[in-house]
Formats: sequence, C-alpha cells, structure tokens
Amino acid sequence: MAYKIEQRTLRLVLDDYEGAEVTCRLSISLGQMLELQELGSDSAGIRDAYQRFGTDVLIDWSISDDTGPIPASGEGMMRLPAALASAIMGAWGDQVASVPR
Repeated sequence: MAYKIEQRTLRLVLDDYEGAEVTCRLSISLGQMLELQELGSDSAGIRDAYQRFGTDVLIDWSISDDTGPIPASGEGMMRLPAALASAIMGAWGDQVASVPR
C-alpha cells in the first residue's frame, strides 16, 4: 500500500487581534513553501508572496473592515493592514516550519 499524503489544515488564533481566526492549508508542497520563502526574501517579490499566500494557503478567516467581510484570498491579503498580514504569515510560517516527531 502506498503512503497517502494527508491534506492538513491549521486554524490560527491571533492573540493580538481579538476575534481573528484564520484557517490555512498546512500541507503545502515543498516547492510552494520554497517559492513563498524565495519571493518573501526579495523586496520586489514581497507583494507576490502575500498574494500567493492568499491564493495557495488561505482557506477562510473571520476578518472584516468597515465595508464588510474581506475575502480570504490574495486580493484580501492586500487589503489587510501590514501588521495583520505579517502576523498571519508569520504564525503560519512558524507552524509549517516545525517538524513533528
């Protein structure tokens, strides 16, 4: 029998942002993770990294602004305050980089 890769998700609760819950894909390919890291390490690629994260990693969130719910997407990531977007990507990165025993 072959090993089947389980598609895991992660629910982030951001302590500094009361009520913000973010559901992300945890099981992304090594290629996707390296591409996000590569894009994020270059100032010209940071925009693409956030948009790609919103498209490839985000599943759902409980975030809205004065106009209503913000979509959990690449477009939605670009509408967030910079600190909140960084907190989301940072919290996800901490989890995806940790290797369980």
